[in-house]
Amino acid sequence: MEGDLGAPNASVLGEHSLLVGSSWVAAFLCFIILLTTAGNFLLILLIVSQRSLRNTSNYFLVSLFMSDLMVGLVVMPPAMLNQLYGRWVLRGDFCSLWASFDVMCCSASILNLCLISLDRYLLITSPLRYKLRMTSCRALALVLAAWALAALASFLPIKMGWHELEFQAQPLNVTGGRGDEEQCRLRVSLPYALVASCLTFFLPSAAISFTYCRILLAARKQAVQVASLASNVATADEATPQVPRAPSQPLASSESRRFTNKHSKKALKASLTLGILLGMFFVAWLPFFVTNVAQAVCDCVPAGFFDVLTWLGYCNSTMNPIIYPLFMRDFKRAMGKFLPCCRRPAEPRPSAISLSMRNSNSAARAATSLKNVLTLQAETDSMDSGAPGSEPRLPPAPRGPGARSVSLWDTEPPGTELSTPVA
Repeated sequence: MEGDLGAPNASVLGEHSLLVGSSWVAAFLCFIILLTTAGNFLLILLIVSQRSLRNTSNYFLVSLFMSDLMVGLVVMPPAMLNQLYGRWVLRGDFCSLWASFDVMCCSASILNLCLISLDRYLLITSPLRYKLRMTSCRALALVLAAWALAALASFLPIKMGWHELEFQAQPLNVTGGRGDEEQCRLRVSLPYALVASCLTFFLPSAAISFTYCRILLAARKQAVQVASLASNVATADEATPQVPRAPSQPLASSESRRFTNKHSKKALKASLTLGILLGMFFVAWLPFFVTNVAQAVCDCVPAGFFDVLTWLGYCNSTMNPIIYPLFMRDFKRAMGKFLPCCRRPAEPRPSAISLSMRNSNSAARAATSLKNVLTLQAETDSMDSGAPGSEPRLPPAPRGPGARSVSLWDTEPPGTELSTPVA
């Protein structure tokens, strides 16, 4: 008798705990959707409204934010309903349309990340030719090609049935079974999984890794050149007779060491930045694509585990509008007009080594490596770590082709000597 009374109580407690757990899951997923939608929409609005952000490089960022915005508006809400109800609650003919948008938007987001890395690579390796190579028309053509490839990998095979899409009416084994309820799951064949994964993830990932590794090597090379220049300046100050110096000039040697240390820290920050970008990308998408291929091979991946990996990939669209503008000076300046927390402190006075270089008219010092001087000029603008002008600046020097390097996150190449109009 007591056992009969205890059974309903246990059932009620189980249903209550399940309801509480579903509420927390719903709240978390709603937060992810709102953050993804709001973040990407605000950044698109910021680029459109701020003239300083309307340039060729930001075409790729607008395309990235647009694809991530579509993930938040079109893909995530039905996926959340699937997760909460355990079944497809919308009309049955919407399932294939939603699956197509899912594949297209996520693929477009990954391809746009590849285009951004390619744009950064071209800007770093050939800054003076960048405006000639990356024109507005070419940038738009690359963006359209990325979206076309994403559409070809999604809508065409799904509508034509080349992926062997199956909508199976099957019991919800994970939640205990409540009869036969339709599931909206994209079940793909192995050929489609391999081809689509290579085109939309593995090949773009290889390109992203290659370009960012080359950028990292360039940042370290700049740090070595800065250290060499600082050493040359300190040596010239000690060995060359000068006109009467300012009181701060005897400190040039110590300032040069501080100068070198600061630029070494900038190179380290560049390494950490690229590590964060690559790490977030691969953590978000690599488990999903590996599991997707494994699922096509053996059909042995639990549905709940696959859903977790899918949402992990969706979260990459949430992090993109946070990570990329965080390391870009132009976005910080534009956001500083609206958000007090993004404003920067005033520019400090130049340091002793900067005064030493400005007040010196030594021919021997002017003959120090011109390449290093030009590199140093660009490096003081690179990889922003706080207030602009927090580093000493050099006087303008003559520019030679290919002598000046730029920052990873500069949206325009240095100088205005090119006659090509800026987009």
